[in-house]
Amino acid sequence: MKKSVFLLALLLVWATSVGLAADFVWFRTYTNAWKKSEHPHFLEGQISATVLNSLDSIYKKTPLSYTFYEKGGKRYVQVNCTFDLYETQGDKLINQYQYSNKGYNCASHSFERAGAHYMLGGHGFWRNHLDLLYFDELHGSWELVVTKNQPEDLFTSFVYQNGEGLVALFGEKSNPRSGLNEKNVQGHFLDWKTKEWKEIEFHIEGVDSKELVEKSGLYFIQTQDYAFWAATSGLKNIGWNLIDKKSGKIFYFESKNVDMGLADYLEIVGNVLTYPAPSGELKTLDLDQIRQKSKEVGYIRVKEAAAFGIPSTWVYALFFVLVAIGWLVVKKGLPKKRVDVAEVESTLEQDPMQVLLACSGQLLSTETLDQLLGIADLLNFDSRRMKRARLINEINLQYLAQQGKELIVREKKSEDKRYVYYKIQA
Repeated sequence: MKKSVFLLALLLVWATSVGLAADFVWFRTYTNAWKKSEHPHFLEGQISATVLNSLDSIYKKTPLSYTFYEKGGKRYVQVNCTFDLYETQGDKLINQYQYSNKGYNCASHSFERAGAHYMLGGHGFWRNHLDLLYFDELHGSWELVVTKNQPEDLFTSFVYQNGEGLVALFGEKSNPRSGLNEKNVQGHFLDWKTKEWKEIEFHIEGVDSKELVEKSGLYFIQTQDYAFWAATSGLKNIGWNLIDKKSGKIFYFESKNVDMGLADYLEIVGNVLTYPAPSGELKTLDLDQIRQKSKEVGYIRVKEAAAFGIPSTWVYALFFVLVAIGWLVVKKGLPKKRVDVAEVESTLEQDPMQVLLACSGQLLSTETLDQLLGIADLLNFDSRRMKRARLINEINLQYLAQQGKELIVREKKSEDKRYVYYKIQA
């Protein structure tokens, strides 16, 4: 009996201090967005309104997202689309980054590993990449970590880490200089020990991965033990999906709610998500409970490193040699083709920012903007809204970096404030 009482008391103590005891503590919000909740603090008082107000004052002219995480018992915040890395000391912010370089690191994945700060990937107007950066705390600078077989021109926000390395799912290969613009329907794995990128196999029963990545409305986040996504695609075995980070097994729970992807802020403690619904109601989602109610539908695994006893690097080398020889043989029998500049220009004409620049000074309806952004054909309202918000944010961040102001500004007409319009101010 005494033992049971002791265990119950221990459980209650743990429950009240879960924010301090969990290995994984993470928080994200956006400039001024957190104020809508009218909370004085977050993560049970570990992140104060004073700290968030300080960030808002610094990035008032260029609204960005803030990602908080822990390392060595200290709390840090990395500001998206910058190299700024702050340590929070009470209500004070101490910027650890000592330089003023700018880079293409929007939507990068910031994380702690082996007692150090890292940043993976990012994108800009002309650049997609999966560069791995390490933060040199002595000099206050971000340094490139050279990796082997790194995919070129690829960016993805579907990134999570496990004990062996980093998994980068899906993504998009883009290079306007060559007209490259294609979806990656599988993914890559960075072996942390060897710093070598390897291809992975992604499989969900009854799902064409190409169709999945082309569907919008896919929101992704990682917790202590899971990589979690919420989707509204309507595909079989796609809704709320959990990837067990250790085993690579994929699980499915029937739900199409994406409130966590639209929330003004998101807290993660262990495997528990806390966020406000669009109504303002505070929601809590325990992924351990969701996992128990889910069914296994697929897996993620690293492709075999060798074939026929030949090391993978030699397999790749032999493959490319054979392709090169075949191409030379075929090329001799083909007439030379002149590169058509108009073809490259037609590809660039599809860039949403270029289309919107032509509408400078105009006030666009939501329907017109969706047409220009190429998302009008999305039937699901939530999918279209999430895609629109993401595109507006990305375009504004790019235009801020180039011109010092946002390109798309939301407005409401005085005669009818129920409807939102979008002004293009080039």
